[in-house]
Amino acid sequence: MSSKPQDAVADVSVLPLTRPQLAEARRMRAAELFEQGRPSSEVARTVGMHPESVRRWKRLWEQGGAEAPRRRPAAGRPPKLDDAQVEAVRAAL
Repeated sequence: MSSKPQDAVADVSVLPLTRPQLAEARRMRAAELFEQGRPSSEVARTVGMHPESVRRWKRLWEQGGAEAPRRRPAAGRPPKLDDAQVEAVRAAL
């Protein structure tokens, strides 16, 4: 194994984005493009989404600004285990 700086970077494992994180990243990229004055059709092509989805995001963005398209916490019943308990279960498995 070489000791070049780029080799050290290549050895770092980066976890891929989860689906919700990827979706949020697309919405935030779309918000950046809206701020630049790009048309919805161009934004849809750029982020790879259906134009109607992008128009919905644009309405959210116009009403609530750049933070409006961010992911919201899941609705529903709160989890029974806290983070420490989940980690204890993972460690036991």
